[in-house]
Amino acid sequence: MSALAREIKVTLTCKTLPSLDEPADVGLQDKDQNVYAGNRKRDGAMAFECVVLMKDKGNGNIDFAGPFVHGTAAARFMYLSWKRAAPATAALWVQRVKIPLAFTAADLGDATAIRADITGRRPHASEAIAWTMS
Repeated sequence: MSALAREIKVTLTCKTLPSLDEPADVGLQDKDQNVYAGNRKRDGAMAFECVVLMKDKGNGNIDFAGPFVHGTAAARFMYLSWKRAAPATAALWVQRVKIPLAFTAADLGDATAIRADITGRRPHASEAIAWTMS
């Protein structure tokens, strides 16, 4: 993995968050189903940040790992989740937005950070995300 950093910082930005009819914690979901809140930026947007590990799989392919990475090696993703404050008998999640991590070594080049504005992304969206590399 000579041209790739071992870690990459991921920042997801939401200019507005959907309003909900019930109290919920919103943030990046880890594998233990904990939710980590974002930080409000000066412009009012929310930024959710974490570090993701990258593994060289050869032939320009990479895999992602770490506490915020979900899915199989063939389809890695992250969740921006709304977790019910009082789950009781209801499902744990009000909603979860899947953020695919579908990059090759060529896509990332020597980037150490990736950013995306996911404002308005729906829970079952399948369209590609426009990432910015730095």
